[in-house]
Amino acid sequence: MIIGVNGIGMGHSVRQSVIAQYLRDRGHHVRIITNGSTRVEYFRDLGFPAWDGWMPTLLARDDRIHAVDVLRTNIRRTPAGISQHLRLRRAIRKTGAPDMFITDYEPNTPRLAYHFGRPLISVDQQSKYRHLDLPPVGRYARTADEQRLRYFAPRADRSFICSYIPLEADDRKLEFIAPVVPDFVRSARVTSEPVSTAYFSRYFDHGPEDSVRALADVFRQYVPDRTLRIYAHSDEIENLRPYADDKIEICPFDRQAFISDLARSEAVFSNAGFNLISEAFVLGKPVHLVPLPTYDQHWCAKVVHETELGTSTPRIERGAVLDFLNRARELRTNVERHRDLHLVQDPRERIASYLETLPAACGRVPSPSVR
Repeated sequence: MIIGVNGIGMGHSVRQSVIAQYLRDRGHHVRIITNGSTRVEYFRDLGFPAWDGWMPTLLARDDRIHAVDVLRTNIRRTPAGISQHLRLRRAIRKTGAPDMFITDYEPNTPRLAYHFGRPLISVDQQSKYRHLDLPPVGRYARTADEQRLRYFAPRADRSFICSYIPLEADDRKLEFIAPVVPDFVRSARVTSEPVSTAYFSRYFDHGPEDSVRALADVFRQYVPDRTLRIYAHSDEIENLRPYADDKIEICPFDRQAFISDLARSEAVFSNAGFNLISEAFVLGKPVHLVPLPTYDQHWCAKVVHETELGTSTPRIERGAVLDFLNRARELRTNVERHRDLHLVQDPRERIASYLETLPAACGRVPSPSVR
């Protein structure tokens, strides 16, 4: 099988690497299509043949994707992008078409599935914005996400949609599953120490500096006895170091170290990224969220706040931070109860079982090297 992975951010790559390794362990041959050399190397380092595919830029304006913007943004890169896609097609024909294609918010694999006449299965968390009539959140609506999903994968034979809260749909081709979380997260040793962990990322011109400065000030002035470990991308660290002191540490993002800190923290602060929220909940940790300017992040933050699995504010504010810390024990109890009801089951078994019922699943595709 071939899995298409959106190369923006790490969430898609982490989810699909976990699924791909699980499928490989069950005897399936897995190849990867993703976007960007960094993600290609990420999967190759895990032992998977991987190709780089072109993903057009589909930016939203006023919660919609406008054709004129798509044309203006992509016109110069489109000829090279089409050529890159055709090279992918030839490479797959040469090395053997897979039994099926899986897409995680990635546009090449659907078109390849249609071309080769193979089943297409989507496994992601965004598809709820396409299939469910979810309401606007503040000034953000799901319209652009729905448009983007319809462009990336006009039709799929089955959609597995990851969600950390229970969702339902009438369409029998849709199946909601718990988030896909790595084994090392599920097996992490969990404690509760006077430590808080934070992670703030960049989204275009919305960087982490304002959130880091405000959160560090609150901890320095009002909870000086507690440790705060703030993670950010390595490119941001130099600008953030002035906010560090004895109890406030600024750390370049390292996945193992971050999960270790997450597992021992009493509270977590972050933007409202789906994967981070999911991993925090699996570890039984409440979250205080400051969503980046997307519908996805605002919807995630809204749901967390309404279900009392954490709190959310538009920006880091002293009163909200202190209230969250004061409620940490109560919120942690809510998260642990929710986890035990909804997030314990590993969804990889369900995904693999479905794939293995497809008529072609008994075939085996050679796993060529594409280095």
